[in-house]
Amino acid sequence: MNAAAALTGAQKCAILVLLLEENQAAELLRRMAADEVRAVGEAMLSVAEIDPAAIDAVLDEFITRTRGVSALDNQGRQVRAVLSRALGQPRAERMIDHIGPPAAARRFAMFDWIDTPTIAALLGDEHPQAVAVVIAHLPEALAAAVIDALPAGLHSDLVLRLAILRPVQPAMIVALEADLEAKLAGRDAPLGAAALAGTDFTARLVKLSSNKKLMLDALATLDPELASEIAAQQFVFADLLGLGIKDMQLVLREADPQVLAVALKGAEPALRELVFSAMSSRAASQLQDDLAERGPMKRAEVDAAQSEICLLVRRLGDSGAIMMPGAAGAYV
Repeated sequence: MNAAAALTGAQKCAILVLLLEENQAAELLRRMAADEVRAVGEAMLSVAEIDPAAIDAVLDEFITRTRGVSALDNQGRQVRAVLSRALGQPRAERMIDHIGPPAAARRFAMFDWIDTPTIAALLGDEHPQAVAVVIAHLPEALAAAVIDALPAGLHSDLVLRLAILRPVQPAMIVALEADLEAKLAGRDAPLGAAALAGTDFTARLVKLSSNKKLMLDALATLDPELASEIAAQQFVFADLLGLGIKDMQLVLREADPQVLAVALKGAEPALRELVFSAMSSRAASQLQDDLAERGPMKRAEVDAAQSEICLLVRRLGDSGAIMMPGAAGAYV
């Protein structure tokens, strides 16, 4: 079997990147989209000690895939020289004869690395036509998010401009991109700096850990407020679906019936059914009637009720009265 057959595309790319010198690899990664860089970066960890035979197979596959691509232009000859220095002879000679010119970088690709509020702040004082041009170059999901983040008064104007937008001179697009890059670089504290962790990320890691309580207790000694914030994210109302029937029955015995009814207004049908199944037929019927009679409720009221139920569940879990969802590994 081909030594490279079991490798993913990201792993194969990671092998090629690792063969380059650091500055060359950085230049290659700079031309990739953000999601591609993340995938290749993760793959690098899995190929750090790969069999040399697999490396040879990946290089041979790369040579095969590049056959038939048009010859490199003047700018591309520099790339050929880089590959030659990085990979050595004779493989580099065989490879570079078939490499085509690099794909043109997507305009405004810098926004792949910036959070939506920062993009909106960056565009906020630009002319609406310039904003429309930028948005037209963004991936659809990001474009929609940026429009939502801009002042509501601009929405209708932007939608109209996007609908009737005509081709723009490439030089104007390049100039606009350069202006925005300079504008971003000139910020004293760029809001778009990549968020590498944060409370949400940390909360997810803590939730997956088998030493959750130890981690939260240690954090509480350093920053009680932050520990409380992360603890609040360890169990959300939808996680009730992970409780066993006996644990759910204990939660229902401890919960305020009125608070429970409000909390269930925003619950998924599967969670409601689990709650009903943990109750007597009479109690379940009463709760169902209560839910039907309440009618629409404010989201804030439902969220508050759900938070109160979650606090109860966390308290029961900390005391050992119930087994928290996902905590089976902590029990013997």
